[in-house]
Amino acid sequence: MRLGLPIASILTALLLLAAPALAGPRFTFDKPVYDFQKVTQGKTVVHTFAFRNTGDAPGTIARVSSSCGCTVANVSEKVIRPGKSGTIKATFDTTDFFGPVIKEVFVYLGDQQKPAYTLTMKGLVVEELVITPRQVNLGSVKAGVRKDVTLTMENKGDKTLKITGIKTAMPQVKINNRKSSLKPGQKSTFTVSVTPRRGNRFVNGYLTITTNSGIKPEKTVPIFGILEK
Repeated sequence: MRLGLPIASILTALLLLAAPALAGPRFTFDKPVYDFQKVTQGKTVVHTFAFRNTGDAPGTIARVSSSCGCTVANVSEKVIRPGKSGTIKATFDTTDFFGPVIKEVFVYLGDQQKPAYTLTMKGLVVEELVITPRQVNLGSVKAGVRKDVTLTMENKGDKTLKITGIKTAMPQVKINNRKSSLKPGQKSTFTVSVTPRRGNRFVNGYLTITTNSGIKPEKTVPIFGILEK
């Protein structure tokens, strides 16, 4: 009894292995991940992702979208022919972000429902003025009993910041601040005194800190607590 495949089947298999891949576009990006390292909060990060169609058919970019409204992307051309190059320009507004961030841009080809490519912008957003703590949690408080909380302001920018005001619309809150400006790298503390009023179930509001910053001149700090029965 002879074992093995017929010669015709073997030749067919060899032809299939040697056949080129299905025709189609293929975008090759120079650097799909852009690390912008460190920027000051409020600045806009702009980067252009360059790519080339290394496939054997034209590629049509139906749309591009981002992981949030803070990032906008624009395409140089909608249709990229084989061997041709294109760019996708991404813009990220850092105003409302701080710390490590990752923003993604999704590229859709033709009528695809899922993105064909994902581009990434990442880095560290440094606040110009850092308030610690970022929120005042009073916890459980008693009506008529004052509670003091100390907050710290730190200038992490490269210019002197003038503290033009620390205000609140909460009548049960008093603010004691003696510092009118902060040099780069300088810290200062101020005290918030809260005396809850009878008849309220909650203490709920915020502080507004204003400076001469050209990037983000106003910052808010939430204040909240629950009155004991």
